[in-house]
Amino acid sequence: MNWKNLGVKYCIEFVVIFLGILLSFFIQKQNALSYQEHLKDQSLNRLIENIEVDIKDNVINLHKNSMTIAFNKILLERGNELFENNKDSLGYYLTSMARTSTIFIDNQEEYITLRNSGLMALIEDNTLVKNLQHKYAIHAYFKKYEETIRDAEKAIEEIVNRKTSPIPLDELVFLEKYSHGQYGTYTSNEPLSDYELSVIANKTNRCYHYVTQISLALTRDSILVNSIKKEIE
Repeated sequence: MNWKNLGVKYCIEFVVIFLGILLSFFIQKQNALSYQEHLKDQSLNRLIENIEVDIKDNVINLHKNSMTIAFNKILLERGNELFENNKDSLGYYLTSMARTSTIFIDNQEEYITLRNSGLMALIEDNTLVKNLQHKYAIHAYFKKYEETIRDAEKAIEEIVNRKTSPIPLDELVFLEKYSHGQYGTYTSNEPLSDYELSVIANKTNRCYHYVTQISLALTRDSILVNSIKKEIE
C-alpha cells in the first residue's frame, strides 16, 4: 500500500471517528433535551392541577362575596321590616355579613419550580408564559385586597356582638357544607342605624370590586388550562 492510499485510509477513519463523536454528542444532547421536555410537561401537568384547585376556590370566593352583596341589599331594603316582624332572620343576615370574607389560597410552589429550574424557557407559547407570570403576580394583590375586606368585616362583627343574642339559633352554612359558626336572633330595641348600614355597605362596596376581579380570574384560569394542555400535546 502506497503512502497516498494509506493517507486516504487514515482520513476516512478520522472522518468516521469524528462523525461518530459528533453523532454521540448529538444523541446525548437530544436525550438531555427530551428529558428536559419531559420534566417541563410533568411540571405543567402539576400546574394544571394547581390552577384547577384555584378555580374551585375562586368559585367559592365568588359565591361568598356575591352573598355579601345580596344580603346588604336585603338589609337596606327590608331591614326595618325584619326588625318589626322577623328578628331571627335579621340576626341571620346581619351575622352572615360578618362571616362571608374569604382567604385566597396562594399555592405557587409548582410555578416557582418551573420558573427557577429554567424549564419555563422550553415553553413555545410566549403568550402562555406571559399569562402565567400575570396570574401569579396578581395573587399577591388578591390576598392584600382580601385583608381590606376582612378589616371592614371586623366593624360589622362589633355590631353583631352588640345587637344579637349570644344564644345560638342555628349554624351559618354556606354552599351547603361550609359552616361559619352560629347566629342568634336580633335583640336590640333599635333597628340598624344609618351609620351601621354604612359600615355594612363599606364591606359590600369592596366586595363589588372583588367579585369583578374573581370573575376575570376564573376566565383567565380556564384559558390558561387550555393553553397548557395545548403546550403539552
